[in-house]
Amino acid sequence: MTTELNLADVLEREPELAMLVAQPPIAFHRSFVDVTGSATTALLLSICIEQSESALSPEGWFSASAQDWETRSGLSRKEQATARKNLKDMHLLEERKTSFPATLEVRIKFDRLSSLLLASARKRAQQMRDRFNTVASLGSAHPH
Repeated sequence: MTTELNLADVLEREPELAMLVAQPPIAFHRSFVDVTGSATTALLLSICIEQSESALSPEGWFSASAQDWETRSGLSRKEQATARKNLKDMHLLEERKTSFPATLEVRIKFDRLSSLLLASARKRAQQMRDRFNTVASLGSAHPH
């Protein structure tokens, strides 16, 4: 026999669970997966873009910490390191360290991102045209 669980009652009794359930969803741009080849890298890129929108530096630099990224994304330090390397290898992310106090600052190279997004969109459009042409040619080869 199963007892029906009343979520409101459980959340009231266990505030820790309520805090866990109330966390905001993690979202990222699907097109960034096409550009980076990785959902993890796409997630970190999306978070960096979000952070860059509130950057105080006119050049787009903002402070970044592994702890903050883990809180925002749930990505481990190892996953972050891999994603950062991917973004740097693709020339999408620049990093610098400030001297005192030692802080990591990063910025997104938006011109490069725009170019990669455009190339990805063109590739996807061509794939869709090719698929359509294949289907159309199959339809004309077998008249009913």
